[in-house]
Amino acid sequence: MQAAAVAGLGWLSRPLAGKAAVQQQAAAITARQVSRAPTAPDDPAWGTANPVSIPLSPQNLVLPRLEEAGAKGIIVRALFDDEQISFLLEWPDAHPDQDLETVMQYRDAAAIQFPRDPAMTGASFMMGHQGNAVTIYHWKSDWQFGRLLDVDEAYPNMYADWYQHSGAEAGEIPEASDYLTKGDKAYLTAAAAGNTLADPLIQEKIGPIQKMQAQGFGTLEPHATQDAKGSGLWQNGSWKIAMSFPRQQEAFTFREDTPVLVAFAVWDGSRQERNGQKAYSTWQEMRLTAAPAPTPLPQDQERTGILWPAVGGAAAVAAAAGAALIALRLRRPRQAAGPQEPQNR
Repeated sequence: MQAAAVAGLGWLSRPLAGKAAVQQQAAAITARQVSRAPTAPDDPAWGTANPVSIPLSPQNLVLPRLEEAGAKGIIVRALFDDEQISFLLEWPDAHPDQDLETVMQYRDAAAIQFPRDPAMTGASFMMGHQGNAVTIYHWKSDWQFGRLLDVDEAYPNMYADWYQHSGAEAGEIPEASDYLTKGDKAYLTAAAAGNTLADPLIQEKIGPIQKMQAQGFGTLEPHATQDAKGSGLWQNGSWKIAMSFPRQQEAFTFREDTPVLVAFAVWDGSRQERNGQKAYSTWQEMRLTAAPAPTPLPQDQERTGILWPAVGGAAAVAAAAGAALIALRLRRPRQAAGPQEPQNR
């Protein structure tokens, strides 16, 4: 009888479990306080952070559109200390795209976005709008790994005659940095014009995460202040990206128990995603809290994005309701088997 009751309770609680999972996936991002906010994706401190599953959609609203994105969702964790706030983004990706050594190659990338001033409500999650800007921290895989992989690594036996303005010897394929350090940078025209996407020295100085700002489509530009730390790690078919930046921003400070809206984007280079062709999320609420560390989730649940919460007191309520329903179902057949009395008219 006890076994039957337990089985019945499990059957009755299936809808409750499904709803609990959905609620957890839609829950706010909770950043826990630690003594030192991590900047490396493999830091053990991430094991104490609350993982939240966030769905991503292909950007198919404006040109250049994307009908289907490579990344369908990400797992987000957040930790903070007195000065910094750090995020860990994780999503499955079968192929790491981290170099642009030949034509028609595109990088893997990820970004975090939040309103420049959260007090000004209504900022568009699509990179803000005029008069209501957003701040974006953009991790670029080639800024971390691309300097190690160039055209001479793609074609190691290729011979070059002479790039006379590069500073490289005859027969050598010059690196982009050669034009900037020992040649004539006028022949690396984009870098000479100040384009950070073409200047490997600036990329090395900034690091793999660039702080940017925007006020709508076509307005994205580098921020005057570059203050991000972090890096990416591709392992076992997934990217893990750690981004850390100051809690003190231009117009506000990330404070405990004060919600801030954040959004995310992911680019899959092997699917030729670039520019506006990306997977993105809508605004997600995030709070900083000194709450105790959660129980880490099993790895298989994290990788599928299904987060099962410990419902605490709600579990007792569900159990009581389930027991009552079981008792009611067992009682009805006994009533039906007994003698039926005529109804009073």
